Amino acid sequence: MRFLRAWGLYTLFLWLVLAFNSIPGDGMSPAGAIAAGTEGIAVHFYAEDPEGDDYGPGSYVYPGDPAFTPYEGLFDLLAFRVWSDRQGEEVYFDVKIKNVTNPWVAPEGFIHPVIHIYIVTGKGANSEPVNEGPRVVFSPRHRWEFALTGIGWENSALYHSAAAGGLQETAITAAYLQEEDLIRLVVPKGIIGTPKANWQYYVFTGSYDGFGPGFFREIKDEADEWFFGGGSGGENTPRILDLLAPISGRYTQEKQLQVLPGGQMACLYPVGAGRKGGFWWLWYLLPLGAVLW
Repeated sequence: MRFLRAWGLYTLFLWLVLAFNSIPGDGMSPAGAIAAGTEGIAVHFYAEDPEGDDYGPGSYVYPGDPAFTPYEGLFDLLAFRVWSDRQGEEVYFDVKIKNVTNPWVAPEGFIHPVIHIYIVTGKGANSEPVNEGPRVVFSPRHRWEFALTGIGWENSALYHSAAAGGLQETAITAAYLQEEDLIRLVVPKGIIGTPKANWQYYVFTGSYDGFGPGFFREIKDEADEWFFGGGSGGENTPRILDLLAPISGRYTQEKQLQVLPGGQMACLYPVGAGRKGGFWWLWYLLPLGAVLW
């Protein structure tokens, strides 16, 4: 009887550990999911994101100008893929957005979403975005080494460490591929290397504003013709509309994009390898031994 009671308590304990110690990346689709059997192609990372969540922390409302028709899905991140041709010299970052329109006829074929991608390799030193546009910070335990921005009107760039210190900005190509219905950013392997399985990623979208900070459109308390509404964080309201994040647990989009107590900027966490495949869970067997002893 004592054993059964102890086992029941431990089962509850382990369930609580798994439920509350979940990390970004859990529940994401495996690498290679949409390129299985494609000869010569290496898919380094692939993840999907829920449809209909381009509302920031859950409260953002679209502007009213007809340029934002159909007033949903213009910033809705549905999938993210990192891949390369094993014999090629470039790495491709594919971002699928629900509705891609181009009312201002940008040469890239898209204009509304401002795409930011930050790569955590384990060697990075940066815990802030490349500019003030997103208005968030990153987990100091997951610092990025490379950053990509996909922005209309030839503003897309790769950011990486400069030989003399600081960050170097290198222009890259970003374009909407109509047949594949996705936006592709292209980066030289010579700069970032071949992506590793343990790399992690911050991926999010904002709304393009040619006069906004970092090309991000402002979020106000009330929506109007040109600005989003639903902001409630004062001067540190995040300008992010959709974030690649788990659909449940501690790191959902809605939780990560909340302004922190005291009005501090929201802190983001990457998706990626996490603790999968390790033996971290063995530590949680120790309490069982003590109970049964």
